[in-house]
Amino acid sequence: MLGDAVLPVSPNPTTAAVNRIVPPTAERPHGTAAVWMKSREALLGDLRYSLGLLGEDTGKLNDDALLQAIHKLSPDAVHAGGRPHYSFLKAAAKGWAAHEAHLGEQLAVSAEEYRLYVAEESRSCFVSEIELYHSNPLTEQGIVLVDTPGADSVNARHTGVAFNYIKNADAILFVTYYNHAFSQADRQFLMQLGRVKDQFEMDKMFFIVNAADLAADEEELQGVLGHVERNLQQHGIRFPRMFPVSSLQALDGKRNGSPQLLASSGIGAFENAFLSFTRNDLGALAVESAAQELERARHTIANWLEAASGDEKTRELAREALSASAEQAGKLVKAIALPQQHPQLQQELKELLFYVLQRVQLRFGDHYHFAFNPSALQDDGRDLKKAIWTSWLELQRLLQIELAQELEATSLRLDNTLNKLAAKLYNQAAADAAELLSGFTPSPYKAYALVTPEEQPAWTATTIDTKLLWSKFKSPRQFFEGEGKSALRSVLETELAAPLQAWIQQAERDWSSRYDALMHQACETAAEALQADITAFSQGKLASLSGSSDLEGLHHIQAALLAI
Repeated sequence: MLGDAVLPVSPNPTTAAVNRIVPPTAERPHGTAAVWMKSREALLGDLRYSLGLLGEDTGKLNDDALLQAIHKLSPDAVHAGGRPHYSFLKAAAKGWAAHEAHLGEQLAVSAEEYRLYVAEESRSCFVSEIELYHSNPLTEQGIVLVDTPGADSVNARHTGVAFNYIKNADAILFVTYYNHAFSQADRQFLMQLGRVKDQFEMDKMFFIVNAADLAADEEELQGVLGHVERNLQQHGIRFPRMFPVSSLQALDGKRNGSPQLLASSGIGAFENAFLSFTRNDLGALAVESAAQELERARHTIANWLEAASGDEKTRELAREALSASAEQAGKLVKAIALPQQHPQLQQELKELLFYVLQRVQLRFGDHYHFAFNPSALQDDGRDLKKAIWTSWLELQRLLQIELAQELEATSLRLDNTLNKLAAKLYNQAAADAAELLSGFTPSPYKAYALVTPEEQPAWTATTIDTKLLWSKFKSPRQFFEGEGKSALRSVLETELAAPLQAWIQQAERDWSSRYDALMHQACETAAEALQADITAFSQGKLASLSGSSDLEGLHHIQAALLAI
């Protein structure tokens, strides 16, 4: 897309940070970058979290002891879900001496240094985010590209970062690799996209199957695309826009100016669809909003000019009527902002969280089978007590991510419900004001911008211990071929029901008061906007009625508006 080899690929992308590609500035020339290093507190928190997932007790370790524990780690018997965390810990230990002093800093780096901060794990694991200043056909149009960490990255545990980009981005490009099976982390991320897809005003997601040139023929390519589409549909993503692309051929084609390579790469179909979306679909929203505002301005100016055309007596009566109507309309507007109960919003919250718990419990089996699998619990000399404990930790981690993502999606649904309710109150008051004020055209309701709630404290189950897990495990053979695995699942489902219910109930209490306050703020903001419209209209019309307005200027403005 950028037409050059810009973003280096890390050999192990589990430590990747957020990369933003933005237009260059006078202070930041093309090719340079700004690197934000993690704070010391954030990095140590990540280290403790990752070490804890590998079964190590980090509660009493100071910083030096933490690093010593990392140095002692062995890759033997690391659970599949823990491998990215093992790589991250070893990379951090390797780079600690060189980068500890820069924690919490913002660094200005050259293009060559930028590549090192992305591609070298012992550097990249210390990075929070990077801003690359790059001139290309996209950034020259004002488009900012954000390359977020893959779902398998250790940084992906901070689900709120990825969610805010999903929520606020104008377009989302999800890239998968030809014949690449979706990992557990991929599936959780796709599930999140499926949860929120129908909450956006338009479909802004594009799914790219890269390395399509590996297909032996068209039939094989269509088979792979069909498989990917079925996977997406299973995760709630219906009618996905999919594009098979060979990025290798596309880049070579752009560099060499080869129409043949560009045509065979498939990049043209994607770029046409993407640019059409940005120019037409997104552009249409802006044009429609501008057209409404222009029409409102034309109507208002015409009303003011009409008001100025009557005789003195008529204008005096109109002034008195206008002042009284404006005062009455103001009272209607104030009523919006008064604190009041919103049972529909509270009922929506209650129902949404009820179904969150239902879905998490329904998907428990998938997470359980991934966490307690034969490769993690082999009798090959490993410490099986520790292995079954880390399998539980992996299950707990998967449930934590599931709950966090479910709440994020729930917040988007509640935000939309809140704005619909606030818009209904606004529109009713605006319509009443328009009846009172002849010629008044209110602005459309402007959605109240809501910040995604801070993540709830991570869900944990304190009643689960090694003794309980070990009581159902005699040997790998007994566990997987006998009744051990199903017995442990039954015990865990029973033990976890109450902690899950309690966590959801606490979220409901926290969010109930939060959304009550946000609804009140949204109504206050809407009332202020409507009152400002009423005041501006009334003052302009009073000026026309009093003969103090610049009629020539108003005629000039009217002519200009009509000419647009």
